[in-house]
Amino acid sequence: MRIAITACGTIALGLAVMGTPGRAQSAMDHASHASTSSTGAIPPGQAAYATMAAIVAMLEADSTTDWSKVNIEALRQHLIVMNEVTLGARARQTSVPGGASMDVTGDGHVAESIRTMLRNHSAMLGMEGPYRSSVDDIPGGVRWVVTAANPGDAKTVAKIRGLGFAGLLTLGDHHTPHHVALARGEPMMHR
Repeated sequence: MRIAITACGTIALGLAVMGTPGRAQSAMDHASHASTSSTGAIPPGQAAYATMAAIVAMLEADSTTDWSKVNIEALRQHLIVMNEVTLGARARQTSVPGGASMDVTGDGHVAESIRTMLRNHSAMLGMEGPYRSSVDDIPGGVRWVVTAANPGDAKTVAKIRGLGFAGLLTLGDHHTPHHVALARGEPMMHR
């Protein structure tokens, strides 16, 4: 099995096809696995560490990186916010015409992380796809309402309801460019 992290931080898997008759095609090629791990292609540790390692590798590979502006700490702080929202938030979802309303709340600093992240993600979601999105503050967090731009689009309505709060956060192509910009020390519309 060959494993590599792509430029956007996703993990690409490729199975080595074994030439020996009778071997399963999904058999692990231990030699390539060992060499992949020893070269650092897969950063050890948890997701935030892997994200930072992948972005640092991208910055190192880019000869135009201005190291005097790089700010990995800003990226780390943003990943903390993402972690708090992803793992510390509570969500109560109800169906509304054309989509879903989600009360996303948390205790202490998690509530502010929810407000920061969902306000910004709501705006991005509204620009990137067939969605309408709004966020209103409630005690301990926000009420996030996401509906289909075309309320008669049953597939999009079902997708919104099926993805719910956590799944809707994953939508969009803005995450990796945002993380790279934070790491490069470039001004961002949100933290």
